[in-house]
Amino acid sequence: MYDIVVALSGLGMFLFGMGYMELALKEFAGIKFKRWLKQSTQTNIKAIFTGGVATALLQSSSVVTLMTLSFVSASLISLEGAIGIIFGANMGTTATAWLVAILGFKVKIELFALPMIGLGGIVLMFSQNKKLTAIAKIFVGFGLLFMGLDILKTAIEGFAVGIDLASYKSFPLIAFLVLGVVITALIQSSSAATAIILSALSTNILTFDMAAAMAIGTNIGTTATAILGAIGGVSYKKRVAAAHLLFNIITAIVAFIFLSQLSYFLLESLGFKNDLVMALALFHTVFNLLGVIILSPFIAQIAKFLNKFFHRKHEVATKYIHMVDPTMADSALIAVRDEIANLFNNSIKFAFLLINIKPPDVLNSEKTAYQIVNDESHEYEFDYDKRYERLKRVEFETIKYLNKISELPLTEAHTQALDTLYISVRESVYGARILKDIKHNIDQFSQSDDPKTQYYFNLIRENLIKAIQNALLFENKEISNEIIMKNHEEILKENKSFVNKLTRNFEKEGLDEKIVVAFLNSNRSALLAINSFIDAAKVLSIVFEIDNKIEEEQEEKEVI
Repeated sequence: MYDIVVALSGLGMFLFGMGYMELALKEFAGIKFKRWLKQSTQTNIKAIFTGGVATALLQSSSVVTLMTLSFVSASLISLEGAIGIIFGANMGTTATAWLVAILGFKVKIELFALPMIGLGGIVLMFSQNKKLTAIAKIFVGFGLLFMGLDILKTAIEGFAVGIDLASYKSFPLIAFLVLGVVITALIQSSSAATAIILSALSTNILTFDMAAAMAIGTNIGTTATAILGAIGGVSYKKRVAAAHLLFNIITAIVAFIFLSQLSYFLLESLGFKNDLVMALALFHTVFNLLGVIILSPFIAQIAKFLNKFFHRKHEVATKYIHMVDPTMADSALIAVRDEIANLFNNSIKFAFLLINIKPPDVLNSEKTAYQIVNDESHEYEFDYDKRYERLKRVEFETIKYLNKISELPLTEAHTQALDTLYISVRESVYGARILKDIKHNIDQFSQSDDPKTQYYFNLIRENLIKAIQNALLFENKEISNEIIMKNHEEILKENKSFVNKLTRNFEKEGLDEKIVVAFLNSNRSALLAINSFIDAAKVLSIVFEIDNKIEEEQEEKEVI
């Protein structure tokens, strides 16, 4: 009983050390590592290599998978790229087995583990440098990991004496595979499960074939974390988790079928029969490599197949943010920026429909505002209340999302981007609301048979079209903000001229005073909407500049 308690204590220390090291490595990696991860997926080979290296460096396939889910949900990498990274991560996770096999069983733990913990602890106590602190945390986590492994191995050696191996030889190998699945799924760590298997193999509790079957099982069991994380998640997350499960099951089937041949090759042909621990680490690598070789040519087909599944049955108001975890600040800010840009465009389209203009005629045309207005002579039937409610719903969901991001520890550049995005989302919908409120006036003007009423109505429409076209120029980096603001001043002058013309000439032109008041009120509302759309576009364009500042700020911190 005592040996079991000690073994569980060692396992707990191993898991804590692994988790602490993962967090420290993630903190140490910084934005350069994340940028490399998301940019290195142009080809399937590069994606697989990236997944393998990233997992080997971070010593955690779960951290790499989390980053990958975040990037694919934010549309920064494709599903194919994500699948390639997941395949590579399975190769990278075998690095833990090599570390454990070489350092945990070949070197005296106390020679390096205790000094690492001690040195790391001293640095943590006195250092204020973030980079040095992160390195110290890695040292502590690494040391605790191997101290836990040593305690686990010693405890297993203690009760291994009373175990009769012959009694287990009658069990089929599939039973050991299932045992590997169960252990890994329960402790949520393939690295810890591998440490247990290697310890049992080193103390002769297991034969090589038994241990190899359990190692195959750990590959399947490690998918439990991804599956649990995907439950209730977005479609992309479920597809990546499904790809992870598919890879590991197919790899496990192939490895199990050829288990005896692989064992013979490693133990007899390569001569590892006197070093079973190293043989198992090599076996773990070989069968994962086989899986990559077999499945990597079919990544495109796997992605196409998985895209047929996990479609949402209920309508989702947002386009981007519902797919990205708001706690991942960098990816979340990109997603919310794209969401607000989409909201801005939808608000503009809504504004055009309100004044009886087809959005494509403005957005995809080189016609002047005058030509567009005079080409449009009919009304468009659409449920503007329902369409506006959809805009409001996106606004509400986006603000909630921004609030969640604001609760995170943010850099100055992150905070600046967040404040700017709040302004853009409010101004976009505010401009749409103002125009919606004068829809009854717009209908009255458009239905009038009086040429003068149509003339002044078209002047308002022209001015609004020019203003929105001007707001859209903020997306064009070749046009300076000075030119855009100069255009805005010209639009305001035209608006003032319109008001003067209307107020001075309405009696001469025989306009009804109620129509004149309606024009003046509508024009004032249109002017407020114009200012809102300009402000929304202006601050949204600033966010793209802040993105570069965020990267520069992160790089400066890494240098420090």
